[in-house]
Amino acid sequence: MGGMMALPGLFLALLIWYIAGKPVTEPLESIICNVIPLTSVGLGLFFGWKTGGEYAN
Repeated sequence: MGGMMALPGLFLALLIWYIAGKPVTEPLESIICNVIPLTSVGLGLFFGWKTGGEYAN
């Protein structure tokens, strides 16, 4: 589930980066390009873990 959330996270980061005016300053660029995709993957892993109990034997 986390791996499947990588692509939407990257697309969301690209969209926000474009809307923010393509910043090249370090704090804003790092937040957009690193935190948003990693948060998306982390949330995908978390929700996959929480909802995966139905598949356990």
